[in-house]
Amino acid sequence: MPKGDGAVRRAAARERREEEIDERKFKKAEEKRLIFGINPLHLFFLLLFTLPTILGVVDYFFPFSKVPGGGYGSLDPAQAEWRVRLRAFYSEHNPGKIDEIPNLLRKYKGKERLLWRKLNKKYAPKEDD
Repeated sequence: MPKGDGAVRRAAARERREEEIDERKFKKAEEKRLIFGINPLHLFFLLLFTLPTILGVVDYFFPFSKVPGGGYGSLDPAQAEWRVRLRAFYSEHNPGKIDEIPNLLRKYKGKERLLWRKLNKKYAPKEDD
């Protein structure tokens, strides 16, 4: 055996050990960054782009976010006028039905005059002959 052979082998062994230690550190760091084998940044963007759509679909089938005022058409100025008229009418004739005004306006959207005639006919004072 040559004289300097032991130093070379020790240096090579030291390099292998250092490489193994670095490799283990890298694997541990990599494992810490993964959630169920998925990079957290990828998971974040996946949720960012899919969660609003999923919640919208779920809300469509199971309405858990009711809009105050009835939702559809509630910001229409013409319906706002009818809402005021119906609130005054029901407060005089049948206060228990005030909560149903948004549903009525939604049902009779564009046919509010028909609704008004029906209500006046229904709640008209009865004449005794």
